[in-house]
Amino acid sequence: MKQLIINADDFGLSPGVNRGIIEAYQAGGISSTTLMVNMPGFTDAVRLAHLHPELGVGLHFNLTYGRPVSDVGLVPSLVQKDGCFHSISENSSRERSEIEIELSAQWDRFIASGLYPTHLDAHHHLHQVLPGVYEAMAQLAVQENIPMRRLQQPHTLSGNPVLIPIQVDQVLLDTYDAEHGLQKLLGYLQHLPQGSTEIMCHPGYVDETLQALSKLTKERESELAVFCNPAVTKTIQALGIRMIHYGLLESAVNKPVPTSSIVVSDADNASPVVPVQSLRPKRSVSQRRSFGKRKLKFHSLQRRKGHQRALSRKKTRMAMRKKEKNR
Repeated sequence: MKQLIINADDFGLSPGVNRGIIEAYQAGGISSTTLMVNMPGFTDAVRLAHLHPELGVGLHFNLTYGRPVSDVGLVPSLVQKDGCFHSISENSSRERSEIEIELSAQWDRFIASGLYPTHLDAHHHLHQVLPGVYEAMAQLAVQENIPMRRLQQPHTLSGNPVLIPIQVDQVLLDTYDAEHGLQKLLGYLQHLPQGSTEIMCHPGYVDETLQALSKLTKERESELAVFCNPAVTKTIQALGIRMIHYGLLESAVNKPVPTSSIVVSDADNASPVVPVQSLRPKRSVSQRRSFGKRKLKFHSLQRRKGHQRALSRKKTRMAMRKKEKNR
């Protein structure tokens, strides 16, 4: 079986990015997104996520844009003199203990929104290049029993069996803003390997907030056009690919799996088929715990009722024997 997660990064970056991600989801072009909790579009993104509960929403751990969620005094190695994070271009040394503090703070803000992360990944792919970030994130993912974006290239810590979270079999980190972006994506879909695969993208609309924060602007609108194109959903359905988000991942593994290379080819548009079926909602961890407690309470009550009925029958039999004896 082929399972596909198409994840839009940077949910919460700006209202324009949020709007584009939701449009791509409604068009059937994405099934998942990851939320930045310290960016200007956070509140708007949370509102939209609650309006679209079948959209998988993970935590997009951010150490390069804006200010930390935690107290700046607790994470001095993560910030510049003005209290903002070091940019991705700076060769800064980030302390592992401070990474954990900020990761915990961003996790808590996500949970406080009323959502629960389907998975973890990192802005600017920091966990792909910095072992300390990978280690902190992998530890949290294992602790919370949620998936984490797979590494394209393993590093030293990724082989530690204690730090291997649930992950897909393959991950594809590419861009689709060039002239042949749609054909590139359709080629990936045509040659999608068996198992589970994540395809990452950055759809969105350009607004003033985005322009003040990111150099990736017009490219987002180009990718939005690609992932809203009906040919994407038609091809997914025609090939029998199951679109899921990380919360619905069935082929989760807890051991390293070699990353499969995906061959790119020019793919023709597939013939029209029915749109992608909507995803089934998945209970959050809190909902599962609540359900488990209700189930336990139900069984306890049933056992108590059964015991009371048995005791009543026993008393009845004893009364009858006593009555027979007195005759």
